[in-house]
Amino acid sequence: MRRFMLVLAAVAVTVMMAGCAKMPLREDYVYEQPAQAATADDSAGLIYFYRESAFTGGGISYFIFEDATKIGLLKSGTYFTYKATPGKHTYLAETEARSAVTLDVQAGQTYYIEGGINIGMWAGRPQLTEVTKPVADKLLPGLKYIRLSTEEEAAAIREKDRR
Repeated sequence: MRRFMLVLAAVAVTVMMAGCAKMPLREDYVYEQPAQAATADDSAGLIYFYRESAFTGGGISYFIFEDATKIGLLKSGTYFTYKATPGKHTYLAETEARSAVTLDVQAGQTYYIEGGINIGMWAGRPQLTEVTKPVADKLLPGLKYIRLSTEEEAAAIREKDRR
């Protein structure tokens, strides 16, 4: 019986740890006004990543990766843009579960990926969906622009928070 309880406890700890994912910290991002409107060009495609503001799942944030590179962060009510090199790329979001969208990016084209949150066991599950421009155009004007912070900005935020 004791052995059974130890095995059961080990399984419970393993399941709980599987639900843990790195949640973004305040030092990971900066809200600002974009310097200029981003546009696709002859050497890259442009991708808008956005997430509608919602109470349900509003406290859950997640990083967006292109292949294995962290490119941005989605919080409730935010968006960011990313210039992608032409070719096939997979965009991934992860909390306790993963969601991915694969795009065959073409130079000069603009793409829109909507992020969302579904109900999960330990944390919200990210959901990425490619949408059309008319769908995105309804929500983008009401969202805040967000970007990843530089190392210097992250250090300054950590220092400010220590005070």
